[in-house]
Parts: sequence; structure tokens; C-alpha cells
Amino acid sequence: MIFNKGISIVLSGLFLLFLMLLFSSVSVMFLNGGLIPVMGVVMFVIFYFITRVFYAYLRNDDKYKNNKKISSDMPGERYITKGESDIKKVFVVVWVLVILILTATSLWLYSFNNALI
Repeated sequence: MIFNKGISIVLSGLFLLFLMLLFSSVSVMFLNGGLIPVMGVVMFVIFYFITRVFYAYLRNDDKYKNNKKISSDMPGERYITKGESDIKKVFVVVWVLVILILTATSLWLYSFNNALI
């Protein structure tokens, strides 16, 4: 099962947002000092490559292979998912969405409790 290219880009963006929110909440709670911006840039580069791997996971399976030169999408073809249903991939997508909401909520509550808002 593969996801549509647009949906895969949006889900990868949400995954990157999740990673950045997770790093922000951990760094705000446990780290002090001037190294946080430097660590943030380094972690952003690492998270970018992790997000690219996640995008490739959403766009590839055993039957369909997508890369810069080869695409399994036909011109004019419209779909949300293509191929045999894969419950693991659906679980990962739902997990990313739920954890993103929980991470954003926890960071918001932390900043609200510490009078940062």
C-alpha cells in the first residue's frame, strides 16, 4: 500500500513537526544554556533526513517503487491509497497524528503552567 504523493508530503511535514515539538518540549524542560539553538539546528538536519525516510516509507512497498526517476503514478490517476491494505502503515500514520496532538498539547500545557503564555 502506498499513499498519494500529496498526502505523503503532508504526513511527512506533520512527522517533522512532531519531531521538532518533541525536541522543543524536551529541551525546554531539561536543558539550560546557550547551546539550545546550536542543538536545534543540528537536530533539524537530523530530523529532515528522518522525515525523508518516513516519506520513502509511505511511498514505497513491495509492488510499487518510487524515486526521483521512477514513479508508479500514472498521469491523471487519482487515489488516496494504492495497492493491498497494510495495517502497519495505517497504524504508523494514526500513531503519528495522535502523538503529534499529544505532544503539542503537552508543550502548550507546560508553557501555560510556567506562565510563558
